[in-house]
Amino acid sequence: MPINTTDLTTNGGLVASVLSDLVLAQSYDPTDLTALMTRIPWSPSGSKTMDVTQDSIPQPFVTRAETGAGITDATYTTSEFSLAPSLYALQYSITDLVPVAGSPIDVERVAANLVAGVGLTMTDLLCALFGSLSNSVGTTTVDLTVSDIFDAVYQLNSSNVSGNYAAVLYPQQFNDFQNSLRAEAGAVQFAPASAQMLAAKGPGYKGSWLNIDFYQSDSVGTANGGADSAGAMFGAGAFAYTLADPRVIQGHIPNDSVLMANEVMLLEMSRDSANFKTALVGQIYPAVVEAEDARGVKIVTDR
Repeated sequence: MPINTTDLTTNGGLVASVLSDLVLAQSYDPTDLTALMTRIPWSPSGSKTMDVTQDSIPQPFVTRAETGAGITDATYTTSEFSLAPSLYALQYSITDLVPVAGSPIDVERVAANLVAGVGLTMTDLLCALFGSLSNSVGTTTVDLTVSDIFDAVYQLNSSNVSGNYAAVLYPQQFNDFQNSLRAEAGAVQFAPASAQMLAAKGPGYKGSWLNIDFYQSDSVGTANGGADSAGAMFGAGAFAYTLADPRVIQGHIPNDSVLMANEVMLLEMSRDSANFKTALVGQIYPAVVEAEDARGVKIVTDR
């Protein structure tokens, strides 16, 4: 009787399967929208909250009589917004048996995963603010259309928001926009993202239309009880962020525990010998705010 794989698997001569050395990335949304916000350098001075002054709007000169009474002071009106960084952290633990068993998941891979999570966090924080924008376009439970995009441009232009705009949409919103665009006879052609543009603007960038940069993110939240998506179109200066430098705490941490420390993130290793595991802990201190409401428009359409 010949030796066959079925008998060997049953009797222990072969195992049913072995794990490949390759580790392939799973599908997920890696969109990092940090570059769409204005970065405010963190400069602490005895408080966890930093106020940022917004200058007064320039005014035209007024005509005056050549002689007579003096001139009255004009009102110099400033405003401000506040940034208050909070601790955001993520931890993964690996037991000692994992490397002993020969798993391809190791400390280096886990560390890389933690680093990638910083951009995802900033995207989540930005998209969470879209619902607070005062101006809004779109119709609840109705698919997004080209007309909605024109309405958003109209509102931004009415608020004197200049320059290129960015539109951040939920995946279904972007699909609906493309469907509507195909139905528009003579519409300006959508310019899909090239490899060069993806390299410059990052994953999530879908392309440009009428000088509007379109991004897609599954971090876009819901509205109207979950029936709609709350995307947004905005100009430069609509949103701002800061990242407090975590390196100031390095003096409180043993040097051999710190795997990486820069102005954005501190990554440290914690050993729990009693439970035979090693933990990797990443921490960041971001704050994201709506800096100027008039510079953004909420896009609420069917999810």
